[in-house]
Amino acid sequence: MADVSGNTLLMAVQAVAESMDTLRERLKTPGPDTLDDTEMLLAYTRAADELRRAYEVARLNAGNLPPYEDLLDADDE
Repeated sequence: MADVSGNTLLMAVQAVAESMDTLRERLKTPGPDTLDDTEMLLAYTRAADELRRAYEVARLNAGNLPPYEDLLDADDE
């Protein structure tokens, strides 16, 4: 795995979550891009899973990173 800092992972987790939220909103109103948006959401979901695993490892090693769930909660505020 590439050497990526915990802070970079934190930002990536939040960016992917935001993109997923945007795609979910777009999918509420089907249109010509629905299939592309669905495929993109699936790709982001896979990336989010991978980022979560990497973030949890980084959090164990760094100790100063917030819990993963807090990153997603911050997105909702």
